[in-house]
Amino acid sequence: MGTSTRLLGPTKGGWTAAKGSLSRWKPDAGSRPDSLTENDRRTAEDVATRFRRALRDALLDDPRRFGLRDAAQEGGARLITVLDDLRRPDPPMLRHLDATASISPQDEFVRRFVDEVGGDGRLIVDAATRRAARRVAERLIVPGDPLANTSGRVTGELFCALYRLFFGELVGEFVHILIAENVKLAVPPLVLLDPTDAVAGFVADQVVKVLPDPCAAATERQTSRTSLADVARDLLVETVTEALGVSDTGVELVA
Repeated sequence: MGTSTRLLGPTKGGWTAAKGSLSRWKPDAGSRPDSLTENDRRTAEDVATRFRRALRDALLDDPRRFGLRDAAQEGGARLITVLDDLRRPDPPMLRHLDATASISPQDEFVRRFVDEVGGDGRLIVDAATRRAARRVAERLIVPGDPLANTSGRVTGELFCALYRLFFGELVGEFVHILIAENVKLAVPPLVLLDPTDAVAGFVADQVVKVLPDPCAAATERQTSRTSLADVARDLLVETVTEALGVSDTGVELVA
């Protein structure tokens, strides 16, 4: 992660309750990472919501805590630039992907994407940003994935899906790191489900659901002179605010 400093979690009661809920969760033996039992799905949803609320409360007390807000905005700005470039003919990121014999074109694309979007910061939050960037890049190249970029070009619809996915994954990865640094879990033998992975995944899914959609915003503006990237940039502050749950709408976080 670029640092050996332990990342301390929030200290309020919501954080303690979230840790307790996770520690008490004993996954069913029948659950798999891609197929949770109904009981485990409900538990993961609930625990994810608790951790999102705990993180939200910590950021409301200190908006600059963890450096998360700044990292999300800076990473989001870089993401928009990269996705916008990938919408253009012959983007530099896709050139000469097979130039290095020791790495596959797919892996080289992921490396370039993470380098461009993830930045070179050395804080723990920067590690979460790079993990989120990797998740987005991998979705573009996995055969059969709904977001796989089979045409070699990023469409408007794909741009918007990846934009929202990035912020969901960023918050999910940050919660994953918080849990790993602060919660000791004892998973029973023969249980294949990692509760931390499951909770982080549900955090990401919950975040994506509340984020603004640049495509919808562009349609509402009813103008062809504003690029999708410009719309996404205009939405960036709102997107980060909603992703972190610190908007002033007064709406309580829900799963």
